[in-house]
Amino acid sequence: MDQDTARLLFEQGACLVVLDAPTGIEFGIDMETWETGPLFSGLKMIPPGIHYIHYRAMDNRECGNGGSSNRGEGRMGMQCGFFHDFAQGEVVVRRWDPQTEQLVVVTTPPAVSREEWLRSLDPRLGAYPVDGAVGSGGYERWKRLTSHVTPALLSCILPSLEGCFSSATGSVYEDEEMEAARKRLAKEYKKNNASGSGSGSEGVGGGPFMEHISTVDDNDRFGFTAIDVRHSFPKNAEPAMITRYSVDKTWLLRSLLHSLWNDDAGQLLGELQISFLVILVGQNFSGLEHWKRLMHVVLGSSSALEDPGLVETVVAPALGILRCQLDECPAEFVTLVLEQDSDGHDGFVATLLSAFVLNLYECPQENARLEASVDGLRRFLRDRFSWLLPTGKELQEEADLEDGEYAPQIVDPSEIT
Repeated sequence: MDQDTARLLFEQGACLVVLDAPTGIEFGIDMETWETGPLFSGLKMIPPGIHYIHYRAMDNRECGNGGSSNRGEGRMGMQCGFFHDFAQGEVVVRRWDPQTEQLVVVTTPPAVSREEWLRSLDPRLGAYPVDGAVGSGGYERWKRLTSHVTPALLSCILPSLEGCFSSATGSVYEDEEMEAARKRLAKEYKKNNASGSGSGSEGVGGGPFMEHISTVDDNDRFGFTAIDVRHSFPKNAEPAMITRYSVDKTWLLRSLLHSLWNDDAGQLLGELQISFLVILVGQNFSGLEHWKRLMHVVLGSSSALEDPGLVETVVAPALGILRCQLDECPAEFVTLVLEQDSDGHDGFVATLLSAFVLNLYECPQENARLEASVDGLRRFLRDRFSWLLPTGKELQEEADLEDGEYAPQIVDPSEIT
């Protein structure tokens, strides 16, 4: 970092003090991760604002070389972490608990003055990596990834356990999966009993015991509200409206904006960013399903492209967020994680973007901003992932060709034999 930035962060930056941290744990902030040394006691010069602290136990004793071996050769603990909104000059103190392998809150003040205590710790505090690894601009990247995230939104979404979550923290989407599994097993149970092939045990094949299966701990779950993208039309809607809004998600988008986010598009965009970070750096798949459903609703709302207000406040920013998020993803992560839909099929992002491009091409209203964004995204996908995102004209021609193959044909009666 340059001298002016260093001086500013030295005067105004926050500190995170980690007491009793063992050597060799994996520790990180935002997008950066390190393995701790014997003198590690935390971080200093943290820019004020929201940051994500993450860590996990690493047991390299089996490697036989003093803990400096390649990662993954010993036992690797579950990643844990928490978001914190650091105030200017704030000092946050955590202590490593060897029993739970967690950072716990410390409320007892030091025996000496705060200034004297921090001076004694200063040589053992690492500086926040403003420039990131190899000058990658880590802090600027983090600000782009969290541009719509607020402390209030985090308090609504993060678990009640002091905001800490791990790779195993659940959400309402696990409840959905459990309920679907319960119904499948109950159906199989009834089928087996009706055919006389049941074992006679209530617990086999989804019997009554399934009613009592507990779901995720209420204190260790994200506060995501389940979004049903398949039920995207009003209650008691006419068949024509059901048909329309089953494809066009605009009614659902407006409904969610009003009911979940009080017509504040910034909260929707912030939730889109939080859910992505939960999977990318939090390594928790609860965020993945929520991110996909939010993206599906926003980019699948074709009628919204005719609403300048929705384009300006929701669609265009969401497209920019997607570009920024994809820029942080290794190619393998996109292919193996983001591209898989809820049924395990490939092509989620590619299919969603192709449908969006076609809707934009067919939209009767001029959208110069969106068209420029799509052109930039097309170049980015080509250069970064070797993806070819077709133009709207190409997609329309392809659709017309497919329709034409099955369209009714006019035949001259004289040619019929």
